[in-house]
Amino acid sequence: MMGEHESTANSLLADDDAVFAEGAITLWANLLTLIGMHLQETGTSRQEVLDMLTMLHETNEETVRSPRARAVASRHLMSVYRALGEA
Repeated sequence: MMGEHESTANSLLADDDAVFAEGAITLWANLLTLIGMHLQETGTSRQEVLDMLTMLHETNEETVRSPRARAVASRHLMSVYRALGEA
């Protein structure tokens, strides 16, 4: 049986893992925004960039195993899509 200290340590580890994963997804989304903006500034049409993001979303849905990571990535990707669609 797990003691209270072990349970707390495991909870902190899980929280750290979740925070790490969310941070990584946020960095990924920020990078996508910068890349998308650069593509548009260098002549790629807005629709082409948005199509690329749609393909990335579909790929994530098929390949990311964690439902939570998939959901967080999807929300961030939608924010990138909106930001680039309005740029």
